[in-house]
Amino acid sequence: MTNDNDGWRTKMEPPPRGLRPVGNSTLPQRLGAASSRGPRGQVALKPGRSPLDWARLRNSGENLRGVSFPGPLRVSSEELAKHKSKDDAWTVLGGKVYNITPYMEYHPGGESELLRCAGRDGTKLFQLTHAWVNYEVMLDKCLVGFYVPH
Repeated sequence: MTNDNDGWRTKMEPPPRGLRPVGNSTLPQRLGAASSRGPRGQVALKPGRSPLDWARLRNSGENLRGVSFPGPLRVSSEELAKHKSKDDAWTVLGGKVYNITPYMEYHPGGESELLRCAGRDGTKLFQLTHAWVNYEVMLDKCLVGFYVPH
């Protein structure tokens, strides 16, 4: 862009080399190794892994809890610590234990970000990262039970 005498931008110029617009946005994104992450640290998700796709899966009736027991469980620290891998990940959010395994491929920050709180209480990290997100609705079908740390 160029400035006129009043300081207003009047003409669009192509983005600097190594930058390109993101989608239909005019915000530039760096090309190269870092291009897998967007401006907010988001990763490119596989096709079929949008928030709408997650909502469909949540409402599909599939068991996303990862346990066969029908009611909520009381989960100890020891039990929680066993569930910290990509294929079996539980976390605590607000005193409730959620199976985050089915959500891994849908998380905009990528699997590695979710794994940071797998097998432990992720409440503080969640609040620091995106306190505005209603995890109780988003993960309602993934509720394993309640955290009993002692």
